[in-house]
Amino acid sequence: MTRIVFFYSAFLFLSLGLPSNIAAQTPSDTLKEVQRQIEILTQEIEKLKLGETAAPLPVTERGLGPAASRVYTLKKNGASIGGYGEIVYENFSKTRQDGSASEEQNRLDYLRNVVYLGFRFNDWIVFNSELEFEHASTGEGAEEKGEVSVEFGYVDLMVSKNFNLRAGKVLLPVGILNEKHEPPTFFGTLRPQVERYIIPTTWAGIGVGAYGEILRALRYRTYIVEGLDAAGFSGDQGIREGRQESSNAVANQLGLTGRVEYVGFTGGTLGTSFHIGNSGQGRPDTKVRTLLYSIHGEYAWQGLELRALYAEVNIDQADRAIALSGETVGSSLNGWYAVAGYDIMPLLAPGSAHYLAPFVQYEHLNTQASVPSGFIPDKSNDRASLAFGVSYKPHPNVAFKVDYRKNSNALNTGVSQWNVAVNYLF
Repeated sequence: MTRIVFFYSAFLFLSLGLPSNIAAQTPSDTLKEVQRQIEILTQEIEKLKLGETAAPLPVTERGLGPAASRVYTLKKNGASIGGYGEIVYENFSKTRQDGSASEEQNRLDYLRNVVYLGFRFNDWIVFNSELEFEHASTGEGAEEKGEVSVEFGYVDLMVSKNFNLRAGKVLLPVGILNEKHEPPTFFGTLRPQVERYIIPTTWAGIGVGAYGEILRALRYRTYIVEGLDAAGFSGDQGIREGRQESSNAVANQLGLTGRVEYVGFTGGTLGTSFHIGNSGQGRPDTKVRTLLYSIHGEYAWQGLELRALYAEVNIDQADRAIALSGETVGSSLNGWYAVAGYDIMPLLAPGSAHYLAPFVQYEHLNTQASVPSGFIPDKSNDRASLAFGVSYKPHPNVAFKVDYRKNSNALNTGVSQWNVAVNYLF
């Protein structure tokens, strides 16, 4: 690279040394122009060495987070690579909400390290995938073993602005975080509980469907996917363990999922999403029809960011789900949260590219909002959390977060906690 810069510099010097330029520029101006051209050349050479992995990340493409969207920004056919990760420290209170001793142990966890691999075959066919490593290790003997899984892997046929096909293991287009779950993009050291236990983020399944624009600024995504299995439903985690993870998934009954969102005003999104399907998976006289729906909104203006979501799950034949799982499964589950943050760095250091945002988040959820006749709900599943914290980004794709979460429930056994997290995406 040094030789290239040298010869290019000599060429520029000779070119800039033509009589017309000598007349128009002083030696100092000429030297500055040479230095500018050398800097441009150096940057171009670095881009050629790195390929398109050096390209800036998009905000979002086709429903996905910034890093997952990288393959769609390739300017030529070939492979793309991206990823994200989060490392979390949780420090729990020594006492519960009612003053009794807490049994929670403080934890350090390399929660996730994710690699996105994509390939652009031509201008309208793309493969995209997410390979996730959880809890740093899958070795035996760990109290909580990690796992490696394919979070999604699909092929897109990008036909038109209004209609495109997607087939493979897809992320269900429900809620806010299920598709856009890269940690630097949301406030908080941990995902909201509502989007863990009411909407079981991250939720994916093998399926096929379409996405695009219905009208200008009105987008849709809809898929037929593998169904849930009610044998995995529980009282405290709702339908979360009913996900089959596309691993020899029983496909006697499928599900339908979809989303419509409006993005026609600057900085804002309003949307609704759903999933519906029978979760009995062909067991005699057991349908266990499961309906999830949510409404959500996002808004960003200058340094202000707002998010809010409400989600509800209704389960018919919840008594059959109880018989299958051995758990007191709720016949209805619901929850909501709202979060607000504001970037104060422009006030502290005008012109800085860094980001410093205090935030506050409140959520309430109940995974046993109602239960079948003859069963009693566990009050500890009626829970709430109020979080205060700050997110600092020295780079748009790297975040350091600290927050305090006051956790409570109707049984007065909630345990509050301090959390610290390191997040990144690329």
